[in-house]
Amino acid sequence: MQYKLLLLAGLILLAFSIYKLRQSLNFIAGGRHVIGRVIALEDVDGAYAPVFAVKADSHREIIYHHASATGPASWEIGEEAIFLYSPAFDDVRMLRYFWLFNWTIVSIAVAVPMLIIGGGYLVLRRLLNRPVEAPVFSAN
Repeated sequence: MQYKLLLLAGLILLAFSIYKLRQSLNFIAGGRHVIGRVIALEDVDGAYAPVFAVKADSHREIIYHHASATGPASWEIGEEAIFLYSPAFDDVRMLRYFWLFNWTIVSIAVAVPMLIIGGGYLVLRRLLNRPVEAPVFSAN
């Protein structure tokens, strides 16, 4: 029973990762490159996370708080980075592979072992429950 639950959880995570992949691809397709500049460094338990001011439009600026913090700080005030801005989502994301596809990567990395283990045990169980044929010997 627990392997069926493992397989079901893997299928749910696989569906979630496909959903997040489509969402990310739609974001990328509707996005345009913009420049963000570090305006501050937030202290997060002794590590420093950059805060960017991203110019979305000629009259609008978005403040982006980066999720990753390092100690010592890996960013300096005034440094620039490339972002994607999507007016359809009214959101901005850093133009790095992981930051664009983070939930897709994490959920597929958890889903694949669940699918292999859960599906493998179900296949093995069916093979073990199959009746074994008696060997046929010839009288030569």
